[in-house]
Amino acid sequence: MQTYSHLIVTGALQRPLDRLARHRPHLLPPLRTRALLLGSVLPDLPLIALSLVALLRDLFTGIFSRVDFSAIPPGTPPPPELLDASMTMRLFDVWFFQDPWVITAYNAFHSPLLVIIYIAVGYAAWRLDRRWGGWFFWLSCAAMLHTLADIPLHVTDGPLPLFPLNWTWRFHSPLSYWDPQYHGREWSLFEHTLDVALLLLLLARNWRRIRDWRQHVMRRGVAS
Repeated sequence: MQTYSHLIVTGALQRPLDRLARHRPHLLPPLRTRALLLGSVLPDLPLIALSLVALLRDLFTGIFSRVDFSAIPPGTPPPPELLDASMTMRLFDVWFFQDPWVITAYNAFHSPLLVIIYIAVGYAAWRLDRRWGGWFFWLSCAAMLHTLADIPLHVTDGPLPLFPLNWTWRFHSPLSYWDPQYHGREWSLFEHTLDVALLLLLLARNWRRIRDWRQHVMRRGVAS
């Protein structure tokens, strides 16, 4: 899924999760909304940061003005001379699969094996009355939701489910969230339709709060 879709879906789940935590105060820590929303995008943030660095470098070197990337068919490896010239291509076609630092950065919060450990650590810390325990618990739960949604939406480039015990095995899904050869267009239509529906739901849920905030801002503007 797109990173923003993870954020929207998790935001829509905030209210039922809050209700669940309130009804079971002895079993679950109070919901930390900011931690939940941060956790929904956290698994993607390292790769986004690396991508921005690579893109800026490629823009600085002018590679985009010299190469027609649309001429490279999806799913086919780029020519060696392009890999040498473009840091972005190396990041996604080579380093993503081979470089231990990139693999670690991407799977630190994408590996279900690691995220289960994070959830357990956060829960245990909350039980021991550590202030950060509940925050880390909900952050990790959102990261788990993120990666469980991601794994079945990648064909060959998904998270490593057994990282760090296994650094190469990936679940090969017949469905891709981006590749048109594996129903990427159909999934994109479904995903963005769901995004719009959930945004409308969030707007309806928070309409009174938005209205009160708008009135407060207008009153302050008149008073000044």
